[in-house]
Amino acid sequence: MRLGFFFREALGSLRRNWIMSLAAVLTVFISMATLGLVLVMQDNLNSGATSLKNRVMIEVFIKKDTGPNEIKAMEARIADMSEVKNYRFVTEDQALEEFKERLGENADQLLANLTTNPLPASFRIFVNDANQVDAVAARFFDDPIVDNSAPGKTDGVSYAKETVRKMLGTISLVTKAMWGGTALFAIAGVLLIMTTVRLSIFARRNEIEIMRLVGATNWFIRWPFVLEGFITGFIGSLVAALAIWGVNFAVFDWIEGSSLRFLSVQMYPLWVQNGVWPLGMLPTLVLFGALLGAVGSAIAMRRYLKV
Repeated sequence: MRLGFFFREALGSLRRNWIMSLAAVLTVFISMATLGLVLVMQDNLNSGATSLKNRVMIEVFIKKDTGPNEIKAMEARIADMSEVKNYRFVTEDQALEEFKERLGENADQLLANLTTNPLPASFRIFVNDANQVDAVAARFFDDPIVDNSAPGKTDGVSYAKETVRKMLGTISLVTKAMWGGTALFAIAGVLLIMTTVRLSIFARRNEIEIMRLVGATNWFIRWPFVLEGFITGFIGSLVAALAIWGVNFAVFDWIEGSSLRFLSVQMYPLWVQNGVWPLGMLPTLVLFGALLGAVGSAIAMRRYLKV
């Protein structure tokens, strides 16, 4: 019964102060839309990063005079490495055929003067985690069957060392920046909701004073304002969730039907995401938005009303 009274009071306040309520809803909308945009961008960034990491390859070139038993021994070593996701042995003939394919139609003319195959055999190794590339590659630097051009050099083991480091650093930096921006917008949302509720409190200061004089408890006075903030946050975040998901769907559908499918844009789920956190767009944003509204109202009551 009392909960119904609180809701009626909250809804009545929203109607009476609809301009301030609209401002609060827009504030939550902007904050939660930003969070939704970050979730979509991070989902796509993670997908792109995973794709790039899966392409990181270590190529170990083998000396031409290496016997089959030595190659088998190295293959057994590679197969036993827990960091290795998969690998492939490329013979000298296979390497030459791949080189011809890259040259295209002029391959036979360009390679006509070759009397022997200059390309070595190699192992192409893919690791489970791009962070493990350096450690795995280092295990082949001093191997006697690796085709290093001179003693002390490691050019027989080829991998994009600096590219991998820069890629991992960039991914980490962008992820941290996005979540930092989300945190700042969330703080801004709480502060703006506090300001809106504070204005609502000021407009009803006489009513609140009368309630205190007749013996209303602090929480009896607080609850309508907390629910007002909750409802404001709920509406703003609901609209934001549907808007961001709609934009994500439109972009995804447009790219899927165009020549830009290679961009591989991910569709963020609306309801659930394989049972992991964060959940789908709608429950995540609505939960955070309603919580922001309630917290902002509660803080405003405590700091500015002193009840």
